Amino acid sequence: MPVEFIDKAIEVELDEGEAPSPVGFHLGKKEHRVAEVLRRWEERGSGQQIPGHQERRGQGQRIYYRVRTDDGEVYELYVEWQADRRLGKTRHEKSRWFAHRRIS
Repeated sequence: MPVEFIDKAIEVELDEGEAPSPVGFHLGKKEHRVAEVLRRWEERGSGQQIPGHQERRGQGQRIYYRVRTDDGEVYELYVEWQADRRLGKTRHEKSRWFAHRRIS
């Protein structure tokens, strides 16, 4: 089966472990249950340098998960979080989940 690029926002159910990982997600009207996390990796983005500060505005991070669902399909999901920093202090963090692509 060819790779299908999706890039849609999804709702994700996480487990309760120390490093939570997806156990289920809704894509459109269909609910998928995660049978296995096959791989996990991180990517960091660069942002605009704030004069006089070490940190960057808009610096974000994506954590990717390649998962196999109970019906045997393989998806790549990612969570994107963004830290909003003012004067070196974190105001809040935002995170959003996406279905990146279906591999099989």
